[in-house]
Amino acid sequence: MNNQKYKNISFEKRINCVVCDKKVDSPLIELPDFPITEIYTNKLPNEKLGFVDQSFHFCRNCGHGQLNNVINLELQYGGLDNYHFRTSESATAREHTDFFLKYFNQFVKDSYFKTIVEIGCNDLYLLKSLKSKADKLIGIDPILKAREKEFSEDNIVAIGDFFGKVSLTDPIDVVICKDTLEHVSDPKQMIKKVVDMSSDKTLFFFQFPLLDALLMGGRFDQIYHQHLNYFSLKSITFMLNELNCQLVDYTINFNHFGSIIVVFKKNKSTKKQIVEPKNITSSTILECYSMFEKNMDATRDRLSSLKGELLYGYGAALMLPVLSYHLNNDFSDLECIIDDDKGKNGLYYINLPVPIKLGEQISDLSDATILITAISSMSNVRKILSRLFVLKPKQIILPLNTI
Repeated sequence: MNNQKYKNISFEKRINCVVCDKKVDSPLIELPDFPITEIYTNKLPNEKLGFVDQSFHFCRNCGHGQLNNVINLELQYGGLDNYHFRTSESATAREHTDFFLKYFNQFVKDSYFKTIVEIGCNDLYLLKSLKSKADKLIGIDPILKAREKEFSEDNIVAIGDFFGKVSLTDPIDVVICKDTLEHVSDPKQMIKKVVDMSSDKTLFFFQFPLLDALLMGGRFDQIYHQHLNYFSLKSITFMLNELNCQLVDYTINFNHFGSIIVVFKKNKSTKKQIVEPKNITSSTILECYSMFEKNMDATRDRLSSLKGELLYGYGAALMLPVLSYHLNNDFSDLECIIDDDKGKNGLYYINLPVPIKLGEQISDLSDATILITAISSMSNVRKILSRLFVLKPKQIILPLNTI
């Protein structure tokens, strides 16, 4: 692995709101030297790698939140070796995909389709679950580049590229875009492209984290480089109206990043909107961020008081560098991060000096304090707590005050 590419990382700045095109205001939240996530290495890092300045902006016109600096997408997603998240290998991801599938199947009922397209299909876990619902299923994702034949099967076609570079000629009945829109530097243009190549009968199912839910839970640890966009109910409704589309239905999965699933179609109807978005203000965001910072301060002080004690982290989460950043703690006082994923055993994060070890290698935790380090998914936190209650450590520290 060439770690030097994570040194002095280049980026581009976005100066306009990606939803309404107004010039962005000054940043609400500055994040200097913010760590990139999801990058592991087999050696203890001995130099500063994987940090890029970042800032969060909020548009008072349309209610959209966005990050200013866009890291080179090829660096983050340019192939399976660069991007480590796999839906099929993550119990949490499978669980949340199953939530999406249940909602999807309840909405479409017994309908059968000619073509289903998924933008950002990851390793095709979702499309494989829908094989019996369509004649043809097309999955598009740059992480599949050069491995299309390996992932294509039966009526599933894999395309390893960014959607912006793909042309589709098949009539499209359903478009699925799950956990992808937040990663796209120009989401409005992406939706416009897929809407333009679809018919008036095409159903669009998009899932992405909802800013309203992030603020409700005070989950600013869920802001990170790869999530460029933070749609609110107001901004997604605004954008769909701008694109002459109609919101048909939606649901929110509060256990997965507070993600919203929206269903929409082309052409606005004369019916009243199905949602009346709450008005989010800059002051609201700053108040929530202040509470989050106080929560992190309390956890930092608690960890500092335990210096010299036996400390472990539990859960080698992909986004752990972000928690480290907000705690201002590189976790070097931890013996290790415990995780049950054998593929992570012996690895390090590119920007954290703490090893990952299998739980089976540690026989006794009765004298240890455990910091739960996998906090992005509340369902996952609950599972970790259940497991720790069985292992009976001396203390458990949860760096959140709401689960």
